[in-house]
Amino acid sequence: MEYLITPPESTEWRINPDALIEDLEKSWSQIELKTVTNPDDYYCLEWIITSPETGQRIDGALHRDLQGISLDGYILDCAAFAVWFRSLVSPSPKLVFCDQGFNSHVFLQENMTGAEIVQPFLALV
Repeated sequence: MEYLITPPESTEWRINPDALIEDLEKSWSQIELKTVTNPDDYYCLEWIITSPETGQRIDGALHRDLQGISLDGYILDCAAFAVWFRSLVSPSPKLVFCDQGFNSHVFLQENMTGAEIVQPFLALV
């Protein structure tokens, strides 16, 4: 299933792609990174990582507007990624973790756990 990490409203905040690449490479030993050069593509950076907890694949992508990340994978793994990403970002930008259809969402807070992120999505099952 696809999940998003994004600001809930319009903002000037942007993700620094170079810093994100550095942090991804530092945090995941098994990673494939691909810079997307086609300016018509929705993404500017794509990656594949393996969850250290489950061994499952997580596909990720940085949106070309530098304001969002798309994740495709097992929800617990995607939530763990969201916890990791929130720890890199200052508390000032509000960020939500949501499914692609925005059927459920949670505001990403500092020190939040993956279990707390996943809880609203369990009600959809």
